[in-house]
Amino acid sequence: MPSKHYTCPFSNLILSGRCGCKFGAKDCIAEKEFGACLDGSSSKQCQSLYAHLRDNSDFVLNTHHQNNLSVGQQSKIKMGGLLALQEILNTENSNQIEDISNLVKIIEETYMDFKNIPFSKLMPRIAQFKFRKKP
Repeated sequence: MPSKHYTCPFSNLILSGRCGCKFGAKDCIAEKEFGACLDGSSSKQCQSLYAHLRDNSDFVLNTHHQNNLSVGQQSKIKMGGLLALQEILNTENSNQIEDISNLVKIIEETYMDFKNIPFSKLMPRIAQFKFRKKP
């Protein structure tokens, strides 16, 4: 019986090797590879966290009233937001996230609700995040 796959808002980060997740999985449809989540509860938590990061990033990214974000804007919110949260919570001091699901669990335990995250502390990291460092 095949395992059930759920949506992963951070799948592009996992597939690119920038982040890890114990529930991350690769799937293929018609030769197109995409990331998925193997845990329904973690999938919901990650989607909720991303929605809160996205909603609170409008000002810093100047994306008010913009429904579709570029891949770069989404990456800034996702990777910049996760790295900033990891830094604030002192779980690790690196530019790598070993297990997104564990980080999300720690965030939830610390703030009780994603609404309580100090988003103003994350915004500088989100605004300045770039995947490519200039030589």
